[in-house]
Amino acid sequence: MQRVWLRWQLTGFFITLACCLPNITWSGELAELEWCLDDYPGRHNYPAQGQPYGPTVDFMLELARRAGIRIRFSPNTPFARCLVLMANGQTDLMVRLNTDIERERYMFMIPLEKAAPEVLLIHKNSADIQNIKELHRLNLIVVRGYTYNSNTINVIAHHPRSIIVDSIDVGLAMLLRDRGDAVVTTAEIASMRTESNPDYRQQFKLASLAFSAPEPRFIHLALSKASPHAHLKEHLERTIALMSADELAK
Repeated sequence: MQRVWLRWQLTGFFITLACCLPNITWSGELAELEWCLDDYPGRHNYPAQGQPYGPTVDFMLELARRAGIRIRFSPNTPFARCLVLMANGQTDLMVRLNTDIERERYMFMIPLEKAAPEVLLIHKNSADIQNIKELHRLNLIVVRGYTYNSNTINVIAHHPRSIIVDSIDVGLAMLLRDRGDAVVTTAEIASMRTESNPDYRQQFKLASLAFSAPEPRFIHLALSKASPHAHLKEHLERTIALMSADELAK
């Protein structure tokens, strides 16, 4: 009887352990999730040779360590392509994303930190832009696939001369060639992009016109709802909450 009782006790222990460790597969191996990323100088640099590096990489590796999972880097993949792969469940994670209704349809969005408001970046020799009326006379460059706050979206939607580009770098190149007048971005992205490219340094400035957000917005870790690891959502949420308490979710 004592052996039977002990067997039942051990069985219950392992069932409890399995429930508490959803990141462990039944084969005893750690779950491996692919992080879809591109080259984002200043955050996650993706060199032609070698592994990605930067503060976002450090964060993701620490998240993996604490969550008891493995992170696999995707090939250097354009942002828009990563979104398609996430929708199809062909990759698992993206990081530092704004959210909207469409993205939440196919991704779990886990908040990491508050998002910065958008700004206008203009050429250093351009006249300042102080209000929307002045902006309406100019060619406004916006980045395809970027999720702006609702006030900024309203400005863009009613702007008579918007130019849509595939990346912030294309927008900056157009400013240098006088093929556009202002790029909508964030101060952080503007700083990182201009500092990472010698051709951009001291060539741009921020306009006085600032976009306000009607409510706090956040940057997120995204987990594909079609991922075979989608069940790890709550586990990742708990891990990120603990990291935020330690001021690591940056």
